[in-house]
Formats: sequence, structure tokens, C-alpha cells
Amino acid sequence: MVIASLNGRRYLEACLGSLARQTGGVEAEVIVADCVGPSVTDFVKTHYPKVRLIAFNSRKSVPDLRSAGILVSRGDIVAITEDHCLAADDWFASLIQAHANQPDAAAIGGAVDNAATERLIDWAVYICEYSNFASPVPNGVAHDLPGPNVSYKRAALDAMRDMLENGYWENYLHQRLESAGYQLWSDPSLKVLHKKNFTLKDFLLERVHYGRWYAGVRNEFIGPRRRLYYLLFSPFLPPLILYRLYQRVRRRPDYYGMFIKCLPLICLFTVAWAAGEFVGYLSGPGQSVLELTRGVTGELVPADGTVTGTERGSMKQIVRNVEQLTAELNALAHDVRQNPQKYLHMKLSLF
Repeated sequence: MVIASLNGRRYLEACLGSLARQTGGVEAEVIVADCVGPSVTDFVKTHYPKVRLIAFNSRKSVPDLRSAGILVSRGDIVAITEDHCLAADDWFASLIQAHANQPDAAAIGGAVDNAATERLIDWAVYICEYSNFASPVPNGVAHDLPGPNVSYKRAALDAMRDMLENGYWENYLHQRLESAGYQLWSDPSLKVLHKKNFTLKDFLLERVHYGRWYAGVRNEFIGPRRRLYYLLFSPFLPPLILYRLYQRVRRRPDYYGMFIKCLPLICLFTVAWAAGEFVGYLSGPGQSVLELTRGVTGELVPADGTVTGTERGSMKQIVRNVEQLTAELNALAHDVRQNPQKYLHMKLSLF
């Protein structure tokens, strides 16, 4: 059982508390890979001395933290979550049963439901990040499993050890497994709750950097022409992403209403993602995977949504930057339509 810890003591304390309440008598090796520092490591040593602790003195990405824990784990089944998640009381027992029921499944994932329900921005984040894994998830073969609620058989981990060592996110790990003939499985009995508070500034920056990282790493698996195609298509991503999110929630009255309420925020986040992808295809991932953890403080945002004057100023600046970037992307799209040959003959030396 591996927990990536990068959000601070309050989050990890709640996460470990949910693991301590597990029913079914399952014995589990719990590993915490942390890059926050003494506030977390001292807490774990004092209150959970049986937990294996891997402590880093510098910022690490979520994939690096997960991989550090996975590579020292000893179980035949290794489950992954993050410190902002709370496991259902029967999570351990359900994991064991799921792998027993599906011996051919290399990786099994479940549901990630929202427990950060008091603020619109947290709902918007959930819809963007995890609405594809809202309960009830399908019971059967899957092609997409959630990073905070997934478990692997040891043979699967061995098959992607090189990717673990190089810090790839779960989507690329799962692509590797499927390409090697392994099966991914979705099980609705496996449930965790996502409970994390965000500021507008933090999640906008996260979207930009995650989009850049995703595109930058994708460059490794595609040729120059495909890369150019994705680069030119990036400005048109926001409506496509919005449509996909709408398809996820439209049959869910409980989520559809929140989707409509959060739509302005969600639109802003999709533009930020598209901007990140554009930069990633153009210039690679840079250090974006580390920038995803830069804003972490370990403190919860007030539930009433209050913000400081400084934060309001930062938000206004971000909105202005996004508006400017949107205008630039629209101008590029217009130029592509007017002068397609100009882009078809771009020098491939760019790549």
C-alpha cells in the first residue's frame, strides 16, 4: 500500500486514519513516500511507527513518489493512493477479493468520489480531474484507471519497472500494460473519496503544467508529423474537453447541476490545459512535472471560500494572462486556416 504524500500533515493524517479503520482483518504493508518534510515525517514516526517512511528533502513529482514506494514494496498486490484521499472501510478487503476474482487482471481500479463539496472551485476541480471515475464505475475491462485508486499484481509492476524508474504518470504505465497484452479491470466495490481544497491560482497553474507535461511526454511516442498535427490542434481542445466532460455528467443529475454551476471555472481550466499542451508539443515538458507540486502548503483552504487581497490580485492577473493567451491561440488558429501551406511546410528541424 503506497501513499504519495505532498500536500501536508492534515491531509496525510486523514488518509492514514481511513486506513487504520479498515475492516476484514487484512494485514497490509503501508508505505508513505513524502516530500513535505518534518511536519509530516515526525507525525508518521510518532503516530504510525509501523508505517514504512521514505523521506525526500526536495520536491518530487507524484509519479516519483509513487515509484519510490512501489520499488521498495514487498507485497504480491500493490495498491496506490494519494494523501488527499480517504479509503472506504472495506477497501483492503475489497482489493484482495477483486484480485482473487480477476486473476488475469494486471491492474484493478475503482471509484474516486468527491468529498470536497462546500466550494464551487473544488467541485470544478473534481469534475475536471476525477468525474470519469465517479460511482458507480463499470464492472469489467477498462482502458483508464484512476491513479489514486489502483492496484497492481507484482508481475505487472515488473513489466513496467523501467517506466516506474523514470517517473511516468499512470496513463502511460497503463498503455504499456495494455500494449504488452495485460488486462486492466474496473471494479465498483473499490472506493476512495477525494478531499482536497484548491485556490483558483493553484489549479490554473496545475492545469497548464499538467497539460505541458502530458504533451511533452507524448512527444516521445509520436513522430514529427503527428506532433505538428497535435500542436496545431491544441487551440481547438477546449470545446472538445468540455464536450467530453458533459458526456460524463449528463446522465448524472447530482453532477450535472454542479457542472452547470461550475461551467465558467471549468472553461477557464480547459483553456489553461490547452495552453499547456501547446507549449508541451512546441518545446517539451520542461520541469512541469515538478511545478505541479510547487504551490503545495499543506494547509486547507477555508471552507467559506474567503481569500486575501493578495490572492485576489493574483487571480485577476491569472485571468488577464489566460485571456491574453486565448487571444494569441485564436490568432494562431485563424492564421492556420488562412495559410495552411505555411504550417504544412514548417521545418521538421523544430522537433
